[in-house]
Amino acid sequence: MSTDARANETASGLVPMGVDAATEADDRWFVRASWALVGLGILVRLVRFLVDYPIWHDEAFLAASLWDRGPADLAKPLEYGQVAPWMFLVVERLFVKALGYNEMTLRLFPTLCSVAALVGFRHLAGRVLKGWALVLATAILAVAFYPIRHGDEIKPYAADLLAAVVILILAVEYLRRPDRSRWLWIAAAAMPILLGISYPAVFVAGGAAAALAPGILLRGSNRVRAGFVAFGLAMVASFAVIYLAATISQQRAMGENYRQGYWRESFPPLDAPVWIPVWLLDIHAGNLMAYPVGERRGGSAATLVCAVAGFLALGRSGRRATAGVLLAPFGLGLTAAFLGKYPYGGEARIAQYLAPSICLSAGLGMAVLSARLRRPGRPARVPPILMGAMIVLGTALIVRDLAMPYRIHKDVTAREFARRFWTEQARDADLVCARTDLGVEIDPHTWEAGMSAVYLFHQRLYSPRHRARVAYRPSPEFQAGDRPLRLVLYGDYSPDDPEMRAFLIAMDRGYELRAAREYVVDPGPSRESWLRDAYGVFDFVPRRPRQAGAAGSDATASRF
Repeated sequence: MSTDARANETASGLVPMGVDAATEADDRWFVRASWALVGLGILVRLVRFLVDYPIWHDEAFLAASLWDRGPADLAKPLEYGQVAPWMFLVVERLFVKALGYNEMTLRLFPTLCSVAALVGFRHLAGRVLKGWALVLATAILAVAFYPIRHGDEIKPYAADLLAAVVILILAVEYLRRPDRSRWLWIAAAAMPILLGISYPAVFVAGGAAAALAPGILLRGSNRVRAGFVAFGLAMVASFAVIYLAATISQQRAMGENYRQGYWRESFPPLDAPVWIPVWLLDIHAGNLMAYPVGERRGGSAATLVCAVAGFLALGRSGRRATAGVLLAPFGLGLTAAFLGKYPYGGEARIAQYLAPSICLSAGLGMAVLSARLRRPGRPARVPPILMGAMIVLGTALIVRDLAMPYRIHKDVTAREFARRFWTEQARDADLVCARTDLGVEIDPHTWEAGMSAVYLFHQRLYSPRHRARVAYRPSPEFQAGDRPLRLVLYGDYSPDDPEMRAFLIAMDRGYELRAAREYVVDPGPSRESWLRDAYGVFDFVPRRPRQAGAAGSDATASRF
């Protein structure tokens, strides 16, 4: 290929790339088919949102910080060692303030991000591809399991996807008219928002800047160069402010758990360099490429092959700037992993910023590989079969969500128990939570991980007093000894535990223990498991009558 051909993309503008020749009528069908697949993808996402999945512990970890924090407090270290972009948290908090604190309101913003990302991706794909490549790329993201699942979770993963799509759209729109600087200035203005809702969006923005830099600096006009410099400065400044204001404190709170804990396999084995090539192959053939479906340990190898074929096709067609824009985020994400700053692969949720690049290149690769099949008639039949398979997958996801509206059944059990518990147990007693109402923590580690986050979420949702944000005050009936104080301790506590024994001894000085019982909602894998879901309930009454009044209330409260 000549130098002129390779430079054509940034010299004369980007045009959609097709694999086979198609008539104008064919092109119209492909456009309609791709938008119909967007409609299917939106339907899948809305069904999943509307069936209202019970919250699970990973979502509850972040929801715990959205109960009563103000904007400034959301920049501080979060409960349960969570890391999330400040602006994403602020938007979530605004939804809670306006619509209430429950699963659907907390998931509304991620769902809107997921739907907007799909629509935006179709626009992006239409600027780069046409024909079957356009249809297949759109179909992959429309029905891909992980963008659908994580688009309906109280987490910033859907915002990662949306931010990546918007940045890629801005880069591709510039490539369509490389003589104009408008899209670079728009990108500069958008950087504070996009990086504010998504940490890994900086990999996409940085990748776009790196891929566009050669063409702009060597052949761009002064006006285009000025726009590009503004884009770069806005990106660097936005990232620096966000990192110093919030990210660094969140990372410090996580400590070594980030690098050595749950995400250990998502960082390269620097202590055993000989295994790094194996790690790279395993990561890229695993959940990182699980589009539309996939699995670890090579379960996404087919998508990897298609994506590689798609990137090669872009490069060979002279669209190297486009290929670079799509490919560079992989390099920056991998660099961050080698530096121990951000996990790479392992799970699709942490790499949603790569989903647009994967789906677009894989769709193109499917079309390219199908066109190269040598058996008569096979190239024409394969793409419709692939499209049909993805339509079946999307339909199956809808059916599955309607038939089983939960992640695992224990989530349903936990929600239904809490719904009954916080109402029924308050009818004949002063129902209080030892931790949230009285500040008593028998074991502080209980509140660092596990099902305790789900417990707190359900308490705030189903306890009338907690939902109304009313502080506990002892009732006159309790002070007179006619109504027990029903104290809830979350977790497993044996009377033989030193902390529990000390607590009961302290209570015994002024109160009589009338009853004690344990509710095991779910035993978890073992008694010591952080996933064990258990409530300890203790009924206390005063040992001697107390006079009603504010002084008596204060004295009672002070004992706890």
